[in-house]
Amino acid sequence: MININDSIKKIKEDGFVDLTGLITNGTIEKINECVSRPFSSTHVNGRKGYVKMGDQHFLANTLTWGKEIIEAYTNPILINLCEKYSESNVHLSNYRIYKTLPSNEFSMWWHVDNKIDRYNYDTNVFDIEVISKDKGIIIIMYLVDVEDGGVQLVKGSHKWSRKHSKESFDDMEHSFKDDIITFNNRPKGTLIAYDYATIHRASPYYKGESRMSLFGQYSPDWMPIGEPIILHARDIYDLSKKQKEVLNFGKVPSTENWPIADPTEALSFNEIDELLERQTTKSMAKRILKRILRLS
Repeated sequence: MININDSIKKIKEDGFVDLTGLITNGTIEKINECVSRPFSSTHVNGRKGYVKMGDQHFLANTLTWGKEIIEAYTNPILINLCEKYSESNVHLSNYRIYKTLPSNEFSMWWHVDNKIDRYNYDTNVFDIEVISKDKGIIIIMYLVDVEDGGVQLVKGSHKWSRKHSKESFDDMEHSFKDDIITFNNRPKGTLIAYDYATIHRASPYYKGESRMSLFGQYSPDWMPIGEPIILHARDIYDLSKKQKEVLNFGKVPSTENWPIADPTEALSFNEIDELLERQTTKSMAKRILKRILRLS
């Protein structure tokens, strides 16, 4: 049983708390069933699936795939904890279910998330503004067993990171390396909640199975709304007043859903070969498309 007051005390002291068991194994299994099909194909040209960015796959329209996903994000004990910690009503400002594949080319940087992301339509990038006084909670829940590549947190860093007006902390790793806590060798259902001014990253990993996780960021009501929330009509008829509040009913989003990847990310070289088998000008089109992929 999760004790909210004890959990808040733990976050205040360490910057994070382990809430494993809050979401039942049965719910996690149903979530995995819901997302298995969309994770089998890219989200492109009307086909619903995942957004590919390098060695990570992000489920598009995350909250539309099953009521169990909505119930996980709006768990009443979790929302109560977030609101007591933030001393404010909270809303879901960023969210995603994603897979991270082993990679020798990509590793996440040490960073904080007490910030505002806004998509810039002129430059086609997300602009970032760090907000020192922003105080909220992020959750990471493993949807598969994780041996390597788990979340890493710098214990106690939420007490001092706000003194630095920056997002990335790679340059300071030498000063906090002894305070790094790594959640490897943990079963699916592992759920970590942390103050999003706690410095964190996914630990680098180079081989093994892909890691799939559920991410949610809960911001105080004075912060911008964040990403658009798209729901399936099937799932909204009996939502509670608090769920609608957390899911930003009637509110205008302040940015786009992250990530927005280059269209060429959606195709691999093998997929291009299969696609071009049906083209009359195969050799010319193949050279052009493969050149685009190399240059992107």
